[in-house]
This record gives sequence, structure tokens and C-alpha cells, in this order.
Amino acid sequence: MNTLPLQTACRPCFFSLTDTKKIKGPHHEYGQAVQQYFHRLFPHRRWQVFRDPIGTPLSVDVEILYPTEEEPFYLLHTMGMSAAPMRYPSGTFAAANESYSELCLILPARWPFRRERGLSLNDKAAWPIWLLMELGRFPHAHDVWMGYGFLLPNREKPESFAEDTALSGVVIVQFEGQLGGVKMPDGTAVELLMPILLYKEEMDLCSDIGIDSLVDAVLDECGGSFLLNKDRPNIALEDDTGP
Repeated sequence: MNTLPLQTACRPCFFSLTDTKKIKGPHHEYGQAVQQYFHRLFPHRRWQVFRDPIGTPLSVDVEILYPTEEEPFYLLHTMGMSAAPMRYPSGTFAAANESYSELCLILPARWPFRRERGLSLNDKAAWPIWLLMELGRFPHAHDVWMGYGFLLPNREKPESFAEDTALSGVVIVQFEGQLGGVKMPDGTAVELLMPILLYKEEMDLCSDIGIDSLVDAVLDECGGSFLLNKDRPNIALEDDTGP
């Protein structure tokens, strides 16, 4: 177990997120409860928490649970996004209600983290951790609600998340069951959301086929797996003309 401060020397900036005035986070205990929940779901794993050095408008830490032989994948999740609520869009049936969420992401065990001296946020391969941190701040910085089907490009262009991938946007999905949410001691439900990373052409395709069809097509391309594959084929560019 390690709790590490984040280093900012190689900090990438995602989603056109600019620092804003710090907001109050009245429920910091929710992030800690989510951490304990993931430790129960995935026991006996080595873990690290990377503290958010930015903290505006809200501090969002990221914990990483390391792979095991039985479960060969990294599990990453935010801690702090749920410290403050998101409000449902005005005009909806739930306009008066609030939503609390944290993000999670699954990386394959072969993800190219540096291993000889442990994981560092200065590693080029650590960009998914930065991505979760800034994505978790986004709805608070821009006062928007994030839920299933929320589509977000990385900046206006959009730009690739890293040098070794052309993925440049996300769509938010949510599991059913244990990975869908956590009930807090006070009865509040904290939803667990997952970003699926997309290519620009796939984001464009979404307007034609819809969120559900897009997500299904991406999952089919990945063999039904939710593990992040930074090199997967672009479903919007595949030849579907047939023989």
C-alpha cells in the first residue's frame, strides 16, 4: 500500500479543463467509502492512491489496484468526484434532484507502466490516471451532469490522449450490479461510471447510430471486454461494404 503525491512535471491537460474557483465538497467521506468498497470487491491487491495536486474546482484523487494472477487487470477509480453533487439538467423530471458519482477504468495487465521502480505519474503510460482525474473534475468545473451516454471530446479538435494512441474522446457507460453503484451509510447512492475511449470518427458516427449502438459496436470489436485497448481498430473506418 502506498499513498503518493502527484508530480506535475509531465501533467497532460485533457478536456479543455481550466482551473476555476474552488467549490465546497461536503461529502469527502463518500470517496473513502468507495475506496473501501473496491477493496472488498477486489481483495488482496496491492494499491496506491495518487493525490490530486490541482484541487480546483474539486480535488479528485485516483487509486490504482494492481493485477493479480487470478484477475490480470488494473482497476483504477476516482476518489473525490462524489464529494459534491452534480445536478440533473433543468427541465427533466429529476430537475430538483442531485447525483453523486465516481469513475472507474480497467487496464490490461500488460499496460506499459514502468515496473522496475514502481509506477510514476511522470511515465508516459500513466495518462489514463490523469484522464480520470480531469474527467472527474469536468462536471464540477462546467456545472453539467454526467451520466450514461455523456459524450465528451478531448478538447475542441479533438486531440489524442497520448502519443501512442489516436483515441480522443469518451462516452460514459454504467454497469449493472456491484460495479454500478455504492450505497453510502446515509442512504445516498454513489453511481460508478466508466468512460469508454473513442476515436474522433466514432464520436461523429454516434449522431447517426446512437449511443447504444456505438457502445455495442465498440464492445463487439473488443470481444465483449471493457479493458482499455489503446490500439483497437476504429469501428467508424472499418469496411462494411462486404464482398
